[in-house]
Amino acid sequence: MYINPKIIFKDLSESENKDYFFCELCGFPHISFQDFTHAKKWDGSCYQCYLNFIEARRKEWKEGWRPDKETLEEYIYKRYSGIIQQEK
Repeated sequence: MYINPKIIFKDLSESENKDYFFCELCGFPHISFQDFTHAKKWDGSCYQCYLNFIEARRKEWKEGWRPDKETLEEYIYKRYSGIIQQEK
């Protein structure tokens, strides 16, 4: 049995390979494979936020456009309401 006495620590805090577990826009957790793949390409957004905010505005999104606070809060409320109604 071989034991390596040298331990190497790597600081990954500023790595470009950041994993997103929650959507940066709506705050919902990433669940599907699509959520994680879109998060890496579109600054942490989930697949639903990609469909609602990014898909039609890809160029503007890359230039820095983001939905305003009121639009985002309304979207989160509607999405959360849909989840609550499904549970009943």
